[in-house]
Order: sequence, then C-alpha cells, then structure tokens
Amino acid sequence: MRLLKLLLVMLISMSFGGSVVEKTLPNGVKLIVKETKGKGIVSAVVFFRGGQNGEKLPGETHLLFTLLLKGSKNFPTSYEVSLPFEKFGGYIYSSSGNDFSEIGFSTKAEGLETALKVIKDIIQNPLLREEDIEREKNNTIVAIRSKRERGMELAMEHLRKLTYGGTPYETSPLGTEESVLKISKKDLLRRLEELKKGKNLVVALVGDIPTDQALTLLEETFSDTPEGELKIRGDLKPIQEDKVVRVKREGTQATILCAFNAPSKDSEDYFTFKVLASALGDGMTSKLFQELREKRGYAYATYAFYPTRLWSPRLFAYIGTSPEKKENALKDMVSLIKNPELTEKDIELAKNKIVGDFLLDHQTRLRQAWYLGFYEVMGLGWEMDNLFPEKIKEVELPRVEEAVKKYIDKYHCVVVEPD
Repeated sequence: MRLLKLLLVMLISMSFGGSVVEKTLPNGVKLIVKETKGKGIVSAVVFFRGGQNGEKLPGETHLLFTLLLKGSKNFPTSYEVSLPFEKFGGYIYSSSGNDFSEIGFSTKAEGLETALKVIKDIIQNPLLREEDIEREKNNTIVAIRSKRERGMELAMEHLRKLTYGGTPYETSPLGTEESVLKISKKDLLRRLEELKKGKNLVVALVGDIPTDQALTLLEETFSDTPEGELKIRGDLKPIQEDKVVRVKREGTQATILCAFNAPSKDSEDYFTFKVLASALGDGMTSKLFQELREKRGYAYATYAFYPTRLWSPRLFAYIGTSPEKKENALKDMVSLIKNPELTEKDIELAKNKIVGDFLLDHQTRLRQAWYLGFYEVMGLGWEMDNLFPEKIKEVELPRVEEAVKKYIDKYHCVVVEPD
C-alpha cells in the first residue's frame, strides 16, 4: 500500500508540473494560466481578496457569494447559471471564507468561452432578488444554529470570540443570527462593489487549452473590471495571557479546543509549524493521538491544525472526551503542545504526510488552479505551489524545537461540557 501511494504521488507530481504564465491587466487583475495535456478539461477559480475583512455586517460576503449563483441579467435562474457547465459534465460553485471569497468551475475546453460569459455576468449583473435574499438569509440562520449542535463547532464559535475578539475573525464567515437578519440588498450591492475591483481579483486557470487562447478569453472577461482595491486592515492580536472559557450544553461528551500563538505566513517558521501541526495531530501516528487516546484513554477524537491566515495566526488543538476526564485531558493536552518531545521519526513521518497529501490533492485541474490562486491571494505568490513541498522537506527537528519555544507559551481554551 505504501509503495502504491508513493507511485501515485510520483505520477501526480509529474502530471501537474506544467509551466505557469502570469499576466496583470491594466486594471490590476492578476491572471495565472497553466496549460495541461489531457482530455480537454479546463478549470478555473476567481479569487476575491477580502473575505470577512471590511464587512459592515458579519456574514454579508458569505450571503452575497451564495446569491451570485441564483441568477444574473443574462442567466436569470440558477438553472441557467449551472447549465453551461453541467452539460459538459462540469459544475460551478462559490464560497466565502476568512480572508477571501471564490467562484470556481470545471468544464470542457469547448465550453470555456460560454462559462466565462456566465462568470462575468454573475459578477457584473447579479439579480439579487428579494425572495432569494430572504430565503438564503433563513438558510444561513439555520446553518448557524445547526453548528451549535456540534461540540467542535460550538467550541470554535466561543474560541473565535475569545482569541480573535475585535478582529474580522471574531465570527465565522456565516456571521451571526442578528447580523444576517439585518442584511439588505443595498448592503449586498455595496459589498459587491467593494470586492469587484481590479487589484482584488486573482484568476487561476488550469486546463487543456493553449495558454494564449486562455489568456485572450480571460482578458475579455475581466478587462472591464473597475480599478482599485479593498484596503485590508491588519489585525495582529497575539495571545497575552492564559484563559479558559467554559460553555454548558446538553449532551454526554466534553469538547476541548485550544488556540496557541503561531508564526505568520511570511515567516520561515510557517513551514516549521505546518510540520509541527502534522506531527502533533494528523492521524493515528500523531503525538496527540498516541499520547492522549492510546496511552491515557482520554479521547474519542483528537487532532491539531494550523490554518494559513493573513493575520493573528494560531495553532489549534482539539480533543473530545468524557466529562469526568476533561480536566486531566485539558491539562495534559496543553502540556503536550508546550512540550511535545518529538523525535526525528515523528518529523520525517509528518513531512511525508504533508507532502503526500499536498500532491494527492493536486489530482484535478480545479485543485491545481485553486492552489495557484490561493497562494497568490494570500500574498505568498503562486510560485509557492512548486516551492511548498521542498520547504516542508527542509524542516528538521531542531527547527521545530526552537519554534515551539519561540511561539507556544500562552493559550486560549474553550471547554464545552454537559450541564
């Protein structure tokens, strides 16, 4: 099985190694194109810098991007928006997160011109019908409430307030029930105008189409995007003191979620912490799993993650346990994060996992396009798509040990426990 995975990774690595061409239009839109050879499939992702940053009402960006697929001037229904993609076996999607929003699609090469006409129209001429707005507001509120029924989601809601208070990350991209209820069509139109500015947009396309042809079609689509950019506020808010918040809820399980200071994405320690997070909490061979579940019997589940963020970076650690074990589990998890006692074997295994998962996640052209655009919109440059595996391989145990001492001191934790 291990040999099979290694061979698959090698094949995938070779298959997405095509050359990348970038072009910045006069209005600031960044185009990134990679030509591939295959069965005529083309995928692209349009990234909008901003995400939650600059929202006047939390959740307005998420609601806007949900509604963009509901209809536009020349494609007035969700059916007509989706049809040009689905008739070729493809699809279109939209989403909005902490630092950016995106519209992505896959189609056949012969359908690309029409696909881009749809993309242009839903960005420039969305209908934003009142009935659609009200329906999606209700759907969003249902989603917010349903998240609270899951221990991890409820813990994250409270941890956001604790560790990101006063920053755009304070709420989830969905917003709050109160803020979503206040969102009007006027708010959505304002938000769209804020986001659809030239320097805000990064468009990444990967597919079986000549680069010149792809660039021509993309220029036709985005050349009349208004100039300008959304001014993104920097919020560096390190954890200054240890805090534990306790939340009561119905149920029989305790959920513990903690946040620790971590390096920014622009630091060399960014890659070190990616390895650290994997060694701590990625899979059954990880330190948290082996120590807290296998040896001490605390955990139903446990893991760690270090998301890439523009501001206020954090390393997160999670454990689900029984109420009677929660205090010991909390104490031991924090102690383990601060002093993980990792070995060379732990680090090598973590690096192999990261690189293997990274390459396997590049199997489709859509994911290849996503990574190119993601690194660009996050300020790391699309070239990081090629550099990332090597950067991870360079990490050694002494670097990890130094980084733990440098960053991991104070913590914020939320304990969700039964009434």
